[in-house]
Amino acid sequence: MTTAPKHRTDEDPLPWHSRLAKQLKAIDRDAGLAAACRRGRNTEPLDELDMHQPISYVLEGDEETEVSEFVPLWQRDEVTAATHHTLALYACHTQSKSASMHRRGVSLGHAARKLEAKMPSQGGASKRFRAALSADSMTDLTSHLRFLVSLLRTYDVALDYIALADALAAWHHPARRQGLVRIWGMDFRRTPRKTTETNSNSTDSSQE
Repeated sequence: MTTAPKHRTDEDPLPWHSRLAKQLKAIDRDAGLAAACRRGRNTEPLDELDMHQPISYVLEGDEETEVSEFVPLWQRDEVTAATHHTLALYACHTQSKSASMHRRGVSLGHAARKLEAKMPSQGGASKRFRAALSADSMTDLTSHLRFLVSLLRTYDVALDYIALADALAAWHHPARRQGLVRIWGMDFRRTPRKTTETNSNSTDSSQE
């Protein structure tokens, strides 16, 4: 009896997402790979030869894997660029860090809000964040992201790099870009949730 193939839904992770997550972990463990990816931060996709292996792993697997098994052929160029820039940004973000700077669920807007709260000068993170949102090309966006990631590293703010890679792969689509800008903007402006400690302190002061 033949089993019908499982159809992916919007809630299912894309096949290349899990493979990218493994390469992020590899950067944490392998200083040589991290250094190679950092060298790619100012280059075009595939210009840094030592990044070919991790990018190939995300897109293709090995020589026995069908070329389109993880990434559809129509999306290959976009995912190649997104993977290159994501690995390069992450390698810069995690440099000299003992803990992973990849944190699922922390969008670019959420991370920028955390950064704004930590920086001594008001508006510093907001200015960089707004510049990133106004970018109409991958080149402009990644240029602004390099500045933001440098600040995130300085102030120990993590970021969801799988979600960022997905956004980079979609950035050249105007409709999807506008959707991302709205979501990131809302995440940046969202009122932070009160912590248990804050609630506890409020309760204690009311009982004095």
